[in-house]
Amino acid sequence: MSSDIIAGMSSTKRIVIIADTHVGDRSKELEPALFKAIEQEQPDMIFHAGDVCKSVVIDQLETIAPTLVVQGNRDWFLGHKLPKDYQININGLEIALAHGHFSIWHWFWNYIYLFLTWRVHDNLFFQKKLAQYYPNAQVIIYGHLHYPFDEIFEGKHFLNPGVGHPEWRNNFRPGYIVLTIEPDATYSTKMKFVNPQSD
Repeated sequence: MSSDIIAGMSSTKRIVIIADTHVGDRSKELEPALFKAIEQEQPDMIFHAGDVCKSVVIDQLETIAPTLVVQGNRDWFLGHKLPKDYQININGLEIALAHGHFSIWHWFWNYIYLFLTWRVHDNLFFQKKLAQYYPNAQVIIYGHLHYPFDEIFEGKHFLNPGVGHPEWRNNFRPGYIVLTIEPDATYSTKMKFVNPQSD
């Protein structure tokens, strides 16, 4: 577990959150419309909640703003050595950034559960476990499920931008979240989607 403190921040911070871009895995490149939308947000930072799959994505995002990236299950399979999580304090707001698969062992047992029961674990299952992993976090950012969520559960705010490339779970519109943190630790969130560029 990684623990980082971003200290001395006294101005409004704007963070763009994305996840599950799957470049080279399920998509050939970072969706140009998504990149352009992130660029236009002029963020102070970018958080990527894992399953990057190709490090060129990190390089691209770094041209816009400093980028924190965590390891997703696909990143693990592909041998990308990335932090499993970050715990960050920005303007007094405690944030955890993780992919949400917990471990490869846990990911494997989720598939066993699926094959035995023909049911998938829902977002509340993952949020309960994430809350146990990060008891001090006020905001928990995760990916993995490919469905977007912006909701409060058991006193914690959970943010999942959904999948970062066009697929059926996002109605073929990649999503991202803008998290704006004020100097007094109050914050706001906005979920956004982009229309992919046609070839």
